[in-house]
Amino acid sequence: MTIAFQGERGAFSELAAIEYFGGKHKAVSVAQWEDVFTGVEKGKRDFGIIPIENSLGGSIHKNYDYLLQHDLHITGEIYLKISQFLLANKGVTLHHVRRIFSHPQGFEQCRIYLDGLPSPELLPVSNTAAAAKIIKDQCLQDAAAISSMQAAIDYDLRVLARNIEDNKENITRFLILSKKPFRPATTTAMKTSVVFSLKNMAGALFRGLSVFALRDIDLLKIESRPVKGKPFEYMFYLDFAGSELDTPQRNALNHLREITVFCRVLGAYPVGRLAHPEYKKR
Repeated sequence: MTIAFQGERGAFSELAAIEYFGGKHKAVSVAQWEDVFTGVEKGKRDFGIIPIENSLGGSIHKNYDYLLQHDLHITGEIYLKISQFLLANKGVTLHHVRRIFSHPQGFEQCRIYLDGLPSPELLPVSNTAAAAKIIKDQCLQDAAAISSMQAAIDYDLRVLARNIEDNKENITRFLILSKKPFRPATTTAMKTSVVFSLKNMAGALFRGLSVFALRDIDLLKIESRPVKGKPFEYMFYLDFAGSELDTPQRNALNHLREITVFCRVLGAYPVGRLAHPEYKKR
């Protein structure tokens, strides 16, 4: 079984895939987030894993857009504890560092630490593991990377500073994607994700959300994204407790469809667990 993730070896997405599927399955690196979606959609990969939100940096809007653009199902989720490290090549000290590479979310998560440094140049790259690979491959002596401890091990880099994230409760939620929907065989605690757009009428959003309140269904998250080509019109992404197969949830969705112009279930899947990645030499 193959699982597509975006980034280089040692990326947090790879660590999340290992935690979710176990080490016996093959995690395959791709260049862009959309490559994860297209690889699964075209049958090249069995599953994909994408980050969707971080407890400090917020939602990853591009991946919300891809959920709408591609015909895939969310079949699972996992929450990964994120710890950020400042890494450099052997012999490089903090005094030498003039440039720091990382993903923009990596910079955002470590703002307090970075503000205490003498104004290094911050260079955004596609993911934190790519930052580690860049300084290693180019043998940079004036640069560092904000990345994971696994990247430090994989690329044999020196740790200049540990756990530099602003908040130690730094957690990223990842979604598992598949061509086939998840069908529960047990009474596992479930959640459902949907995306919808509303009719242009007064109180539309209130009416849309009330279909769940009337049935005592917990709403877990709501996210709005602009509709391309239609200024100030929005798609709403909603997570709620339970499965679309349960009677109250099924009735709520049928009710929602009556007051929307578009409604699609993205997936019903087991509630994810919090994982603490195990860093080790591979």
